[in-house]
Amino acid sequence: MTETMPDQTGDKARAHHLFQDIYYGHVDKGDMDIAVTAFHPDVEWSHAQVWAHHEFARGEPSRIHGRDAVHALLSARVDQLKDAGITHHVRDMVMEGNRGAFLGAVEGPGPDHHFMVWFEMKDGLIGRYDLRPL
Repeated sequence: MTETMPDQTGDKARAHHLFQDIYYGHVDKGDMDIAVTAFHPDVEWSHAQVWAHHEFARGEPSRIHGRDAVHALLSARVDQLKDAGITHHVRDMVMEGNRGAFLGAVEGPGPDHHFMVWFEMKDGLIGRYDLRPL
């Protein structure tokens, strides 16, 4: 008898869509109202600055609980992100069950900046998000 692996193509495609099209795509446009819809209302969100710009220095990661708190943080950064002229890109995603990781890049003026994200899905949305620079 041959055992088959469950097809997770749909889950991985959904995760990619949530990150690239909903979250990063709208962060890059400055539309944080739509960007945060990728997250579960009880998301555990942690982000370490990928590169120093404006008043944001690399250092200890931010740790936030809940979609509303993420929205507040991102909304406060709209002008700085617009001024930076960057776009985020998801690359090389792997996923098993409801957990995954991907390599990403921030592209814009100057050299690309690379990062890694560990994530977990919850109820079809991003329930945990941990971003660290590479």
